[in-house]
Parts: sequence; structure tokens; C-alpha cells
Amino acid sequence: MPELDEIVTLIYDDGEQETFTVEEILEVDGKTYVVLVSEEVDTEASDDMEVDAFIFKVEEKEDGEEVLVELDDEEYEKVTQVLCEDEDDIDFDEEFDDDFDDDFDDDDLDFDDDFDEDIDDEE
Repeated sequence: MPELDEIVTLIYDDGEQETFTVEEILEVDGKTYVVLVSEEVDTEASDDMEVDAFIFKVEEKEDGEEVLVELDDEEYEKVTQVLCEDEDDIDFDEEFDDDFDDDFDDDDLDFDDDFDEDIDDEE
């Protein structure tokens, strides 16, 4: 089973090779899938940077060797839906705002109503 941050080399039919990093591992409907990102991409650099990622299913051959298999359209839709749900589960800003609003009462603030007048008086 591949592990997170493991380096994986894909060998294409024409013999060309490309190196990827395992960015995510997930299970959908009892099957294991991996998300691979080119090793050349620095995924820590920027949160808003678009990165090409590739999703493969992990299958075990009869001899026990694990291979990565391309997805059909239906599998791809299922896996990407799960990936998108995982990203939507945590919204730190929204959770912070909700907690802040629940615990915060405007009456707790002590404003000096004369503050503006005091500044004007000094000039």
C-alpha cells in the first residue's frame, strides 16, 4: 500500500517515466485510491495555486504486487465527490465566526461615549 509523501514512478507504454508524490490516500466503496502530484510541484508553496493531480485505484495482482489503475468515468466522479466533501468539512473562518458570535455580547463592551468629544476638545 502506498504511503503519504511516498515517491511513485509511473512508467508509460512508450517507456517514458514520470515521478509523483502520494498526496492523499482514500477509500471509497471498499477500494483504495491515491492522489498523485508531480514531484516537481511544491504543494506547500501556496494555498491558492492550482496543481494538476492524478487519481488512480490501487489494485493487487495475483502475485501480490500492487499496481495503479486508471479510473473509469463513474469511479472518477465518486472519488472526486468524496475529495470535495472532505475539503468542505472544515471551514475555519466559519467555525470561528460562529463560536465568536455565540460567546460575544455587544453589552460586554464598555465604550466611552465621550471619546470623540474628548479628541475634539483637545484640538
